[in-house]
Amino acid sequence: MRIGIVTQPLEMNYGGILQNWALQQALRGLGHDPITIDAFERYSTPHYLFNCMRAIMKKLQGKRANLSKRYHGSLRNELLGQFVEQHIAKTRVMWDYKRSVVNQYRLDALLVGSDQVWRARYNGGHLEDMFLKFAQGLPLKRRVAYAASFGVDEWEYSPEQTRACAELAQQLDAVSVREQSGVDLCRNHLGVEACCVLDPTLLLKADDYDALIGDETVEPGRYLAVYCLDITPEKKDFFEQVAKKRGLEVRYFSAGWSAEVTVQRWLAILRHASIVVTDSFHGTVFSIIFGKEFYTVGNRHRGNTRFLGLLQPLGLVGRFINVDSLEEQAECEIDWTDVFSRLDVKRRASLEFLSRNLNV
Repeated sequence: MRIGIVTQPLEMNYGGILQNWALQQALRGLGHDPITIDAFERYSTPHYLFNCMRAIMKKLQGKRANLSKRYHGSLRNELLGQFVEQHIAKTRVMWDYKRSVVNQYRLDALLVGSDQVWRARYNGGHLEDMFLKFAQGLPLKRRVAYAASFGVDEWEYSPEQTRACAELAQQLDAVSVREQSGVDLCRNHLGVEACCVLDPTLLLKADDYDALIGDETVEPGRYLAVYCLDITPEKKDFFEQVAKKRGLEVRYFSAGWSAEVTVQRWLAILRHASIVVTDSFHGTVFSIIFGKEFYTVGNRHRGNTRFLGLLQPLGLVGRFINVDSLEEQAECEIDWTDVFSRLDVKRRASLEFLSRNLNV
């Protein structure tokens, strides 16, 4: 089937872009033809000019910086945008979801997910479209949610949002969520039954990402890779302590508008690190995929439920560190044989969900 994917904007987030790439790869492996609906928020002209000026200032300071490319009033990080253009099948860029996209791209089905597509605070005026409101009444073969995430385990929707999204959720043919807590949220607030599946990035294995990395290299040396979205002095002290204990160099990498490496290089950095410390969900995911020693630092603002929902089923909750008590846990080796065995079971079940609910 020709499947249209509805997800978070493919703007400036390594994990958000890679989950979409991985989902497309998985769907192709099941015999489908996926395309992502490339919709995201429209930025104002002042916002665009501000980001351009910031890039120019970095260049004047001798730092690496790229001017953001503007798409119909929107912005996309240039380095990450190169990957999107080259590796992800997508529609034309649009800043609103329209019914016409279904006919224009001859879509047989719509799939919403993954990432925090069902978190109200991250979806502005598009929350109901994340439940496929824009396609109501259209003769689609299937409407499916795959690994949709609320990001948190409490209910953030207003009463009006709850009523509207519950009505839309009950029109979906199948619902799956990324965190076990999302199963309860769906049942208690949306009136639908859901199952828990893997984030799309985990549907693939390290070999798949090695092929994507290709001949991308990193500077030689043993290092601790820090991929932290919200750095504080306290966190930096912790990173330095972990590195010093192991005799490692600390290398920092960031996302958003300060991202300075390509998607392939970002993967290579995690692949070759001696240890990874991160407060990112997908930073944690790829540490697991590559079998790296890692620590995940809690991030209450962005949602800790995502981390615990990932780590607990894999027996890795000991790698989670609360931001209020930044110190290493008691030494314990990660049993990667056990981790990958558990992951294989969940991977098969997740792919079976897609196959069962899309092969009609």
